[in-house]
Amino acid sequence: MTQPPSIPFLARQLVRVIPFAAQFTARNAALANAASIVAEFDVAIHSTDANSFLTGALPGGTPIPATGQNLDALVFATGVGTLLVEFAVDLSCAYRSIANSNVPASTPTNISGLRITGRFVRVTFTNTSGGAALVEFGAYVRSA
Repeated sequence: MTQPPSIPFLARQLVRVIPFAAQFTARNAALANAASIVAEFDVAIHSTDANSFLTGALPGGTPIPATGQNLDALVFATGVGTLLVEFAVDLSCAYRSIANSNVPASTPTNISGLRITGRFVRVTFTNTSGGAALVEFGAYVRSA
């Protein structure tokens, strides 16, 4: 005797997304002229198949492992400076400038929700005030 056709069953349950974030923060009471603070992230190390990566050297220093596609940054400096955002496609690739902003003295400068399109992202604040400056710097990679 034939059985009735089975109906495909899709399990349904409530799903809650847990956001991820990685951060680099620094405070320097007297960052020298032409000195920099650098935050570097690897946004694919934990979420991509390792077999799909290129081989070779890191594009910069030692990056912070991060999961997410959005970049936020905040800098406050008592002197003027520049805030540079760079992406690198993968290992053996160079960093390429994506955004370069002037940071006015004593004015918070913010980047919010910049979409990361490379494996590596580097954010650099450079003091260009001609003298030492108080600098508060934060770079954050988040998933949501």
